[in-house]
Amino acid sequence: MKPNKDFPLHHLPATHFLATDQSTAFGEHMPSHRIDFYAIVWFLEDGGTHYIDFEPQPVQKHVIYLIGKNQVHSIPVASLPGAKVIAFSAAFFDQIREPFLRQLFSPFQNAGLPIPENMIEPMSQLFSLILLEHQQEADGDLLKTYITAFLTHLYRFGKHQQVTAENEDFRMFRVCQLIETHFREERTAAFYSGIIGLTPKRINEILRQKSGITISGLINQLLLVEAKRELYHRRLSVKEIAYKLGFSDQSYFARFFRKHTGMTPEQFKAKEASSRIP
Repeated sequence: MKPNKDFPLHHLPATHFLATDQSTAFGEHMPSHRIDFYAIVWFLEDGGTHYIDFEPQPVQKHVIYLIGKNQVHSIPVASLPGAKVIAFSAAFFDQIREPFLRQLFSPFQNAGLPIPENMIEPMSQLFSLILLEHQQEADGDLLKTYITAFLTHLYRFGKHQQVTAENEDFRMFRVCQLIETHFREERTAAFYSGIIGLTPKRINEILRQKSGITISGLINQLLLVEAKRELYHRRLSVKEIAYKLGFSDQSYFARFFRKHTGMTPEQFKAKEASSRIP
C-alpha cells in the first residue's frame, strides 16, 4: 500500500509577491499541493492536464488559470510545462479594490481564460513590466497597478463581460465570502440573502447572471471540494468527514457525494490513493 500523504502546503518564500517566466512551481515541485496564496498561471505550451480542486483542466498555450488561496492544484507530470507565473499573498490580494477582479479567483470558477490572439503581445509586454518591477524596485503600489490592469484584461477575456452595477459586483463577492465561511452550517438562500439585504430570488438572479449557478449550487460545489480534500488526506473516517461538513449522518453524506460525483466516498479514496506517487 502506498503511504498516506497530506497535501504539501506551498508558501511564498518570505515575500508578498513573486513573478517568474522560468518555472511553473515555486520551490520543489509536488504533483499535488495546496497553496496559501493567489496564483496566475499562463501556460506557454500545449500538452497534458492539470487539476484545480480535483477538476481536470487542459494545459493549453496562451490560456491563463487563476488559482485562489487554499485551493488544491496538481500537475501530475515529471517535467512541468512552460509558463509565466504571478503569485501574491492574501495581504496583497486584499489591496485589489475592485470586487469584480477579486471574483476572478473564486473557487467556483476554475476554467481557463484564453488570451485573444491580438492581445497576446500586449499581455506579454504587461507581464514583462510586472517581471521587471518585481526583479528591480519591487514597488508595491506600482505592482498593484500593473496587476489591476492585468486582471482587468482577464476579466474582459472571460465570461465576466456582463455589465452589472458596482453594488451587484460587491454583493456577489460578499455572498462568496459568506458561503466560504458558513457553508458547513448554513445551506439556505434565506440566510445569505438576509445578510446581504436582498430577497433569495433576487440574489439567485444575480448569481445566475454572474456565474450561472444558484446559492445552493455554490454551497454544493464547496461541500464537494472540501469532501474531496478530506478524503484525499485520509486522516478522518467517512463518518467523521460527514459530521465535519455538517451532514446529519454518514449515509446522507454518501448519497450526496455519489449523486454529484458518480462515486462513493470509499471509491474516491481508493482512486486517489492509487494515483499517488510513493
